[in-house]
Amino acid sequence: MYDETQYKNDLLFIEKIEGITSNRFEFYAYIVGQTACLAAHVLYLILFAMNGIRGMAIFNIFSVLFYLAGVFLVPRLKERIIIVYASVIEIIIHASVATLFVGCKADFLMFLLMIIPLVFLMPNSNKTFPFVIMAVSLILYGILRIYYNDSSRAIYDIDSKTLSTAFYFINLVIGVFVLVFVTTIYYHTNKYTESMLRVQNEQLRLLASVDPLTKLSNRRAMNKALDEIHAACREDKDKYVIGIGDIDDFKRVNDSYGHDFGDIVLSTIAEIIKSSLPANSEVARWGGEEFLFAIPASELMDGAEVADKIIRSVASHKFTCGNREFFVTMTFGVCEGGRSDDVDSVISRADKRLYKGKNSGKNHTEYTD
Repeated sequence: MYDETQYKNDLLFIEKIEGITSNRFEFYAYIVGQTACLAAHVLYLILFAMNGIRGMAIFNIFSVLFYLAGVFLVPRLKERIIIVYASVIEIIIHASVATLFVGCKADFLMFLLMIIPLVFLMPNSNKTFPFVIMAVSLILYGILRIYYNDSSRAIYDIDSKTLSTAFYFINLVIGVFVLVFVTTIYYHTNKYTESMLRVQNEQLRLLASVDPLTKLSNRRAMNKALDEIHAACREDKDKYVIGIGDIDDFKRVNDSYGHDFGDIVLSTIAEIIKSSLPANSEVARWGGEEFLFAIPASELMDGAEVADKIIRSVASHKFTCGNREFFVTMTFGVCEGGRSDDVDSVISRADKRLYKGKNSGKNHTEYTD
């Protein structure tokens, strides 16, 4: 069952993720990503140049310039996703050309597989781009893996075990980083989506079942709660009490102080009623200035005592509007229900007792017919 604690935890998680994905964080994420790619290609450039692989050294000069431009453009572009598109294409080209020069021993081809989940997880309005990248990457991977598995077909046959191991290790570290990065994004994205769905469902439930002014249950939700109380009563052979209360002369409050302050009176009284009820009770704004409470596993005099307590608390609460002070009172009708009673008939009897109280002086509880 989805409870208030889970709801609050989901809200905190959503707030945390939305804070992380703010524009400032996005800016730093792009800077770090471009800088990391720049550092990797500087390292490639040094290794290729030191080992006489001139073609790839030249290629990496352009890659270094490309990522320098990326770092420069991050704070200047509104659509930063363009940088990601360009970087993905550069990675595909670099992995393919590196394989053409040094074969499969260094395993540059792993990047063709690594970028596939990345392009599907990145924020992207172009829905065809990830599928195009996946198709191109898989086709290139298959062709290059088959053809250049024989290292003699590469432009440079890196016989040096140390060199091939160095390339392989560097590529492996970068590849593992990408996988961890993508997995982390996927996990948090998935959790964020689930939390958002639960919170939205809960908010829709609250909209459908909670009175927006008083934050009490509305009539629809209360009818459902009453059915559950009655069903439990039939099973446990207990009785229950329903009380209906009405603010006395509430129209005079609205006429004298305005409807906005009338709303303040309603919400304040709702809080008083809620705090005066036993823990297992249900309470709702029944309509207008009318409130209904239900106490399961209780008898008539228990309900009358609770109603009297509410009446005393309301009558003693001083309202202040500007430089004017005033008090309001309430009248309650209380009725007991049992396993053989129809809920609607119990509500109807409580309502009749309420109006009996209205006609006999107000500001008290009526519990007899």
